[in-house]
Amino acid sequence: MARIPYPERPSDAVARLPVPLNAFRMLSHAPPLTGPTIELGLAVLRESTLPVRLRELVVMAVATGTQCEYESVQHHPIALDAGATPAQLAAIAERRTAGREFDDPESAAVTAAFELASRHTLSEGTLAALRACFTDRQVIEIVTTTGYYVMLAGLMNGLGVDVDPSGEQFLGLVNGDPD
Repeated sequence: MARIPYPERPSDAVARLPVPLNAFRMLSHAPPLTGPTIELGLAVLRESTLPVRLRELVVMAVATGTQCEYESVQHHPIALDAGATPAQLAAIAERRTAGREFDDPESAAVTAAFELASRHTLSEGTLAALRACFTDRQVIEIVTTTGYYVMLAGLMNGLGVDVDPSGEQFLGLVNGDPD
């Protein structure tokens, strides 16, 4: 149960969403932040050059690294739909970033997400691994995606935002498909 009540009226930015997610409903307490937060999220979801599967592995690593049930519940079906395997998601849940479940780029990206979620920086080795696998733009996209979901995890965990129904209903919205 949310630790503070949701606003009686969501911000205009939330009202324009196809589904008024609780995370953004809660953020409506600060309307000037709501629209830009949604816009950044849409850019992360729709404008990134990262493969959707890789992006979802990063999101799931953030969910695990921040112990964010909301993100985990929302993105688990999305990650599976994007091609992540149950073995990959199990490895992430166990905080394993290397092994037969991941290729080198996936391992580097998941490692980076865990480091950023816990230490808020990247080790030299992790940055080198990212740069060996990705363009500089994609490195920035991995770091930004991680940061965006860490920020949302702080909102959701800190304020006890209620978990929305399963992320399956959002598959077309987050896999790069238009509305």
